[in-house]
Amino acid sequence: MTQPPHGPEPHGQQPFDQYGQSMRPVDYPRAGQQPSYPGPSQYPGPQFPGPMRNVDQFTTAIVRPRVVVVAFVFWLLAALSWPVGTVLRTLAEDGFNGFGTVMTLFFTGCLGIGGVLGAVAFMGGSYHARLALVGGSMVIGVLALAAAIVAARDGGAEALSWVVIVSRLVLPTVAAVCSFLPGTRHYFAGNLG
Repeated sequence: MTQPPHGPEPHGQQPFDQYGQSMRPVDYPRAGQQPSYPGPSQYPGPQFPGPMRNVDQFTTAIVRPRVVVVAFVFWLLAALSWPVGTVLRTLAEDGFNGFGTVMTLFFTGCLGIGGVLGAVAFMGGSYHARLALVGGSMVIGVLALAAAIVAARDGGAEALSWVVIVSRLVLPTVAAVCSFLPGTRHYFAGNLG
């Protein structure tokens, strides 16, 4: 016959196993005097290094090249040329009427927001933002070039429309060239992740 499991022992006594060891769940040290442990100098073998030297406490910061700031300004202007140019063209031509005009403004607003966010990441030194801005401007540049061809074919484009189209083609090109000028490689090489 098996014996039933024992509950807590009466009168505060701790149960012992068959070998006489205490069956407390965790062996915490009892209150009172704690055992002394040897200091680090009493251990044999290599010791931990001492405090840092003054020269070790400073890091060198990568200085942002001036050409990166210039490219950032051009990326901002290129990004803002889409929504601002759409508003100016719409006001000059026929005003805001119809679903197509509103969707065009929404699409170019999204392009502008994405361009501004990419330009901010570019200014922070993001290697991938630099590549995304250049690649995205190539794709969007094809759209601007198609709009220029359609406007030239139809012949109904005003002078303001031509200014907007040319700015949408020229600003990203200048920004992309400034993004890869000598001196920028070291700045973007530190942030590949």
